Amino acid sequence: MSETTASTSYNDDIDPVEQFARGIQPNKAFYDQVIATKEEGTRTLVYEEVLEKLTGDAYFVKAGQVIRLEQRPHQHNGRSQIADLLFITPDLEQYSCHLSTTGVEGFCPRIYGALWTQSKYFEKICTLVADEYPYELLEDPDNNMFVNHMFFAAHCSKELNMIAYGNDAVHANSCHENFLQAINRMPAIQAIEDESERRAKVQQLADKNDLNVFQPNQIIPDKDGVTRGKMFLSPSIPDGVGIEFYAEKDLYLIASNCPYADQNLPFKEADPNPIYISVWDTGITPETDDHLGLIKGEEWEELIYAKFADGTKDISVRTPESFGNA
Repeated sequence: MSETTASTSYNDDIDPVEQFARGIQPNKAFYDQVIATKEEGTRTLVYEEVLEKLTGDAYFVKAGQVIRLEQRPHQHNGRSQIADLLFITPDLEQYSCHLSTTGVEGFCPRIYGALWTQSKYFEKICTLVADEYPYELLEDPDNNMFVNHMFFAAHCSKELNMIAYGNDAVHANSCHENFLQAINRMPAIQAIEDESERRAKVQQLADKNDLNVFQPNQIIPDKDGVTRGKMFLSPSIPDGVGIEFYAEKDLYLIASNCPYADQNLPFKEADPNPIYISVWDTGITPETDDHLGLIKGEEWEELIYAKFADGTKDISVRTPESFGNA
């Protein structure tokens, strides 16, 4: 049998990531209507809140509404403020999924780009409809590459802070602590009577990778070729700069006011600022609950388990004895 010679050249018609991206092209005309409600003054304010420093909170948004996160640094110490975001449906069944979203949208959102929910659903939960960040204030003198301010990644936790600053940092605030606080404020969480079950569910949701915003960054290889998030110091941006998400479903925005503030000072010296939250009714109903029309998990899961049942795929238990390794 002759060997097949594999091509080493790039082919975007074969690249699965490129194919994933092609499969989720948004209806830009629809979202332009949503965006126009702000420009034309036809949307109405539902409520306003403040995400205070060193806290997390949960903000309810109905399908068809827009939630805005706004910076007002010069009302405080002049520094911009990083936030970390999760989006979760009120029944706790779906959440903004790092795996799903980066698979089709990439690591850094753009206007018209959506956040997608996890496998078994893979539906839009919200769509970015405004990004007012002054990108001209961001620069990378090292490699002259574009600097973003939003990216999908991890959030600071007790463990990460202790790795960097020692075990005393267990007493310091973290985004993970703020997520625990925020998720505990959801009605469906409060309805879980068993405390250990409730804590487990909160931890499961808080442990998801999230969307970091107002945090200048690049996702690039370091000097050793290891791809990491390169975090830049955040400039002081004008009051009123905001980002907005259109809710494709009823949802809670789970938001953390990051204790790293703008990353211009060492962690222990950082002084975070509030972020200003507002929710607006656009009067525009989402196109659909399901933008892709995919076969859902309750169906394809049965297909997989049928293979287990008929022996097509072996799921006999693997014990240490299976490998002579008891």
